[in-house]
Amino acid sequence: MKPAITLITIVLVATIIGTVAVNIQQVSAPRDCGQCVIFKTLTHEFEKAVIDAATNGDPDTISSLLGQYNQDVLDIFTRGS
Repeated sequence: MKPAITLITIVLVATIIGTVAVNIQQVSAPRDCGQCVIFKTLTHEFEKAVIDAATNGDPDTISSLLGQYNQDVLDIFTRGS
């Protein structure tokens, strides 16, 4: 039973990260600004938190992580440079 849960978790994480990546590309963030550094750091922290949640057997927290990540990204790009 555990391998099935692990496989489902991996597929879920890949789907979430893929969805976020597609949506973020639509934002078209500039490449050479202070926001980019913040965005890259935020994305790295989000990916690490999702992977940690998946490997620790706590996939239910991934949706809340995604919601917080989405809000943080919107905050970065709406407050300006």
